[in-house]
Amino acid sequence: MSAHHSEWMTKCRQCHSEHLGNFNGELAIHFSGLVGLNKPIVWVFPTLLVCLHCGFTEFIVPERELEVLETETPV
Repeated sequence: MSAHHSEWMTKCRQCHSEHLGNFNGELAIHFSGLVGLNKPIVWVFPTLLVCLHCGFTEFIVPERELEVLETETPV
């Protein structure tokens, strides 16, 4: 989904504030525990929807990276 979050969300799910901002993100998702050391790090560069009142943040993991998280196999 390429649409910005604010196009379909107008209020924070946590505190219901309307003070939201879109930001570019860079996240490395790691599998937890010691077994995660042998699994791929999944990099995502989503648009973040941040509540500027309470800090609650949402983003969508793209389909390709979601597949890596599901299968634990790099693409």
